[in-house]
Amino acid sequence: MLAIATILFPVTGGGASQKTATVITSETMTASSQKNQAIFRGNVKMVQGNLVVHSDIMTVYFKEKGSPTSPQVGVSSSPQSKKEIRFIKAEGNVKIFQGESRATCQYAIFDKLAEKVVLRGSPVAWQAGTRISGPKMTMYLKENRSVVEGGTRVTIEEMTEN
Repeated sequence: MLAIATILFPVTGGGASQKTATVITSETMTASSQKNQAIFRGNVKMVQGNLVVHSDIMTVYFKEKGSPTSPQVGVSSSPQSKKEIRFIKAEGNVKIFQGESRATCQYAIFDKLAEKVVLRGSPVAWQAGTRISGPKMTMYLKENRSVVEGGTRVTIEEMTEN
């Protein structure tokens, strides 16, 4: 059986805020209102705009809207929902694709409030002929920058003329 969940994330651009659907598919899904989480298992795929994330397990953590840690712009699973996304954790064979960029690791966590993704477990990222690896990578989405900690290895492929 295939489980499908659609979650709305606000996207800002050009001064206006609009909602875009995020679709998560998996073999199974277990949701718990008491724990404020939904767990997706087996061939998990999350699609949000041009961002695609694959993993073995994905856990979506929610919080009550208006709680002290809530961002100004809410994220909800429906217009009537009183919950919003706090963070999303992807585990096992994580593959992330966005445009021409891609990354792999064993564990990634997307912090909605901080707008960052932390990759651990042998993370490797590729973009425009450059391969970057290190023990911990943090991608700051809003700032379009990354930080690699604990030792970095960068390989730059250059085209040569014959």
